[in-house]
Amino acid sequence: MSEVLFNNPTPFEIDLQAAFAGCAKATAAQAAAFERFAKLGFPNRRLEGWKWSDFNGALRKLSSANDTEAHADIAQSKFAALNPLEFRIVNGRIELPQGELPDGLRYGVVDPVAAIPELESHAIATLNVAMTRKALGIEIGEDAPDRPILIRHINTQAGFAFTQTLMRVSVNARVRLIETYEGEGSGFYSHIFHMVVRDGAQFHRTVVHETGADQIVNAVCAAKVDADAAFNQTSLSTGSRLSRHETIAHLWAPGGSSEINSAALLCDDRHSDFTTYVVHKAPHCRTRQLHKGVARDRGRNVFQGKFEVEREAQKTDAKMTANALLLSDTAEANHKPELEIYADDVECAHGSTCGALDEDALFYLRQRGLNEPSAHALLVEAFLGEVLDGIDDERLGEIFRSKIADWLVYE
Repeated sequence: MSEVLFNNPTPFEIDLQAAFAGCAKATAAQAAAFERFAKLGFPNRRLEGWKWSDFNGALRKLSSANDTEAHADIAQSKFAALNPLEFRIVNGRIELPQGELPDGLRYGVVDPVAAIPELESHAIATLNVAMTRKALGIEIGEDAPDRPILIRHINTQAGFAFTQTLMRVSVNARVRLIETYEGEGSGFYSHIFHMVVRDGAQFHRTVVHETGADQIVNAVCAAKVDADAAFNQTSLSTGSRLSRHETIAHLWAPGGSSEINSAALLCDDRHSDFTTYVVHKAPHCRTRQLHKGVARDRGRNVFQGKFEVEREAQKTDAKMTANALLLSDTAEANHKPELEIYADDVECAHGSTCGALDEDALFYLRQRGLNEPSAHALLVEAFLGEVLDGIDDERLGEIFRSKIADWLVYE
């Protein structure tokens, strides 16, 4: 592929094309995906769903050269106390656990997906399909051990990395997954998590994003949820130069449910975007979504949530709430909750609020002996507490609370 496909290409786009052309393992489908991406271009402010998260602008300023000598100094995860089965994706390289394979669990390095129909118009996902050469594949059976799975995304380099995780949760299986985004790298990291939750399965996913301030991250989780299956997710992000975590869930069969909670804790000029799209395609499905964002300094909190209820999805029960707490005049919150309903026998609602700390509550706490930083911290913790209610593992919840406490250090 010697022809330059981009109009007025940036150095980053030129480097992307050179990297793609230099890979002998690219398939015809990946070549088609790359050409499709070149026509789409990186998302920019002119696109409605991206107007608060301008990847085109951010990536124009990114160094185009990958740092092949980047050293990944990997410290032990706080989640190691839960004795998880740990996978690592370090600067795009997949590292599998060592030792005997547990019963009821299969994993390995597999071929990536060649196409994701629900993401065909998603430019970054299209680029990911074109650029990813190997994926982490995990299959969880009904008899899998009751042990958390930890996937650590560790990026210490400049340039770019594209990765995928493919997961299948078998009928009636139960799994607890923890994903972390870590590292002080200054590059662009793109990840697609494509998964199926089969009939009667229970899937609990927790996500912690705490990368360095200079990273640009786009992570997409696309989930198919079958009959009487549950997709539960709790996410916490401290943002970066530009971070966007997207969840696309399709409730395909009766009785499917999803619970999606997220919290953003932003300071300096960090940016966090939680964008979700839940499609109810069958009757008697249920969704609950809650987002809480806290920002100080010039932090920017973005939330976009959309529920689509198709005509066949009668008796849908779906509720969405987004609340923001701004701790300085220069902090920012942008919320866009949406409902698109084609059925006529449903219970659906959404709401959004934005405000500052309650001065009366602060006064009350100060009168009872708390200094001002402690009073602020207590009120912020109370504001975020509802998000953590979706975590039913006490030890996991305590780790989340400790991360919130680490952020709530006022000078």
